Amino acid sequence: SPIPAMVHNFPVVTAGLDLTWDIIHELAQHPKIVGTKLSCGNIGKLHRLTSSDPASKFATFPGVSDVFLQGLVSGSAGLIGALPNIAPKAHAELHRLYKAGKMEEAERLQGLLGHADWELTKMGSIAGIKAACVKHFGYGTPVVWGPLDMVDFDTASTGKLDKLIAFEKSL
Repeated sequence: SPIPAMVHNFPVVTAGLDLTWDIIHELAQHPKIVGTKLSCGNIGKLHRLTSSDPASKFATFPGVSDVFLQGLVSGSAGLIGALPNIAPKAHAELHRLYKAGKMEEAERLQGLLGHADWELTKMGSIAGIKAACVKHFGYGTPVVWGPLDMVDFDTASTGKLDKLIAFEKSL
């Protein structure tokens, strides 16, 4: 194919198949494979990839906000995750803080992102994002297609997610 491709390592949806560093590193040598999204959250694997394969040829991204700062410290190209869909400014702020060397502030924000990401994960990322858009931004519908379950934001544990969205709106 003339279109470049990325490898998505997502063990939760591939019956537990978790691509090893060795496999991804070997795939990284193919000229049409330009990067990977590691939804496995394995920061050690991410670091091995970023230290072995130059970012100019192979971009490595964590797939969860839970390890965004750790990924940046390890040389990731950024983040491809669910949470930036409802808190893009907060993620851009963390990136800015990291680039400016303001690690203490970046670590505090990473703590908020990590806890909010975990709440979203427990709800089911797609359903949680849709419910958050309805509750906090006033658009969309919380209805999801089966086999996903709708999230009742009023009964879900969303303290950290609510705090993140308040921070997002302040930016």
